[in-house]
Amino acid sequence: MVCRLARAMSPGLIAGVLLALPAMAGDWRPVSNGENVSVQRREYQGSALQEIRGVTRLKASLNAVMALLKDAPFNRHWVYRSGGATILEENGYKQAYVYGVVDAPWPMQDRDTVVRFDYRQHPESAEITITITNFPAFTEPESQFIRVPDFGGFWRLRPEADGWVEVTYQVYGDPGGWIPVWLANYAAITSVTRTLKNMASAVRHYSGARSEFVREASAD
Repeated sequence: MVCRLARAMSPGLIAGVLLALPAMAGDWRPVSNGENVSVQRREYQGSALQEIRGVTRLKASLNAVMALLKDAPFNRHWVYRSGGATILEENGYKQAYVYGVVDAPWPMQDRDTVVRFDYRQHPESAEITITITNFPAFTEPESQFIRVPDFGGFWRLRPEADGWVEVTYQVYGDPGGWIPVWLANYAAITSVTRTLKNMASAVRHYSGARSEFVREASAD
């Protein structure tokens, strides 16, 4: 079935098929669990498109993971099918508007996004949450791209013992245009999976990163 989408996706496109089975709304269903990455899916507000949640564990500091997430020019080297990212506006450390390009596989047209990232850290647990909010009208659309009309989610960084961080990446959105529902769901799952798999090697570039705005968890 082909439909005009009104939901699904992350900064990447393309991925694995067999995931279009229906699920109860709000009921997470496993997709994959291996290579230090587990991925789940669920229906989103009754849509045929799905919300995707991926979890991985990194041997890294919170500062290193945050430095990776905030490095827009390096985005294309680890975010699956990223065509590049640019910071449009920053309001201190805790908020940024970011323009990104999705390098869609043929025959789909490339997409672009404008989202706002909002950072907060729990004062006791040191857990970090970065919410992702869509702002498609923040800039004028580029004629060569389809502007993603709906996108949102979050990153969550939960410090663990012995220098580990549990990373959760949960997203839902609308790639816009005409794409089969099964392909959009397949693409969203692959994007989350591959992005999280790429993090382990990418975060090593930031092992010495430090910021006055990021507090490491206290050792027990």
